[in-house]
Amino acid sequence: MSMSEEIKDSRITDALANRRSVIIVGRATIAAKLALFESLLANLPESARLGVIDESGALAEIPENATVIDAKLKGVDAIHRIIRDDKLDTIACPSMRRGDIVRMLMDVSGQENGQVLMINGNIDDATQTLTSDLPMILLKSSPSGHTEFSDAAIKAMNPVVIELSADDSIRAVTEVDLHAEGLNTIDVK
Repeated sequence: MSMSEEIKDSRITDALANRRSVIIVGRATIAAKLALFESLLANLPESARLGVIDESGALAEIPENATVIDAKLKGVDAIHRIIRDDKLDTIACPSMRRGDIVRMLMDVSGQENGQVLMINGNIDDATQTLTSDLPMILLKSSPSGHTEFSDAAIKAMNPVVIELSADDSIRAVTEVDLHAEGLNTIDVK
């Protein structure tokens, strides 16, 4: 999938059109995950004010209209200030290695109605990403070390998780069940 390739899966195009955050996971190659990620960027609505945080230089192409946010040696407050000052409403971050950035982006998504696009290279499973990995990131990066708000924070973020199979195809598109108590997931139909 190249940067210009159109995404035909309505579950994904609807998520982008509705300004929902998207996380890519799965057993696919990193090249396949990055190709899908770049296609997400290419298929954003023209009105999106895109910021890109790519500390490891993973992306082959970055849209010309994007603001590149240099996160190296910067704390989350400085990064968040750039997002606010430049009025960025869609943030693309192809790595979830820095938990402090992920936590801040979850806040941007859930509390500030921003759209966040991420790749979770550490986890292969969509449900595990939503019910285990994101809460753990919140716990580890929380100054107080408390998790009482993690379920609410993840529900406020309301992300769509695309799980890719080992053959690089889409295995599932999953989201949090907003009506269930606790963190439960459902497949997007």
